[in-house]
Amino acid sequence: MKLPINKEILVVFILSVFLFSCKTETKTSDKNQQAKDTLQTASGLTYYYTVKGNGRKIEPGSKVSAILSLQVNDSVIWTSYSSKDSLFTYIADRGGVIKGYNEMAMLLREGDDVVAIMPSTIAYGEKGSGKEIPPNATLVYNQFKISTVSEPRLVLSDTLFHTIQKEGVQKMISKYQQLTTKNDSVLYHGGMDQLNGLWRKFNREKMYQEAFDAFSFFSADSEDTTLHFYVIRSLENLGKTTQAMKKIDLVLKGKLSSDQKEYFLKYKQDLANGKK
Repeated sequence: MKLPINKEILVVFILSVFLFSCKTETKTSDKNQQAKDTLQTASGLTYYYTVKGNGRKIEPGSKVSAILSLQVNDSVIWTSYSSKDSLFTYIADRGGVIKGYNEMAMLLREGDDVVAIMPSTIAYGEKGSGKEIPPNATLVYNQFKISTVSEPRLVLSDTLFHTIQKEGVQKMISKYQQLTTKNDSVLYHGGMDQLNGLWRKFNREKMYQEAFDAFSFFSADSEDTTLHFYVIRSLENLGKTTQAMKKIDLVLKGKLSSDQKEYFLKYKQDLANGKK
């Protein structure tokens, strides 16, 4: 639905398009057309299409990959180009992103590319985020391009989390084995992203013992240092510092990059010094 555009937001929008256009000059008629075609939702999200795609529509449960460039106060502070695969990926309408990001994504489809402005009320609010996003900051995505959209699937981390809450860790392990090796696996988003999501849920709810039990299972036959890190951090959260240090010693005997080895050695030293 097209709503009246807030003048202040519209000014920010036109300036962002002008400053970050790939062209060195922008004709007045082009800027007028952009202002005319700018849309605003009830939340204050403001956006303008630079390309309209014709691919799959984003739905709750779709796995979405996007190419992004984020501007705050006339400066680009982050782009997805610096990530390993140049894409930012998340599960639509399942948390893990700010409200404005999810709202924007849910209006798009594969191939769409927009410039999007998000007021602080649907971004990081009065607290901001880190050093680069101050309190009450307006976010400008001068590129918000939807690269791929999957068919909707269920979220494995949600199912595992609810299972361990209601039925315990052994039932969760059985559920995990069923959903990742049987025909049911095609119904779920899987992979390391889902285990990372499960860890965040445990941590948020301070379910440290459950986290230790679950990730002790996940890491048992794995060389993935992230899974072992979750076990160590769970032990630390449980106040079992000595056991956490012993687990680090085991990890250090494995195949690690120089950066990983340096990280775990420092982690152990911080635990020994009571800094963690």
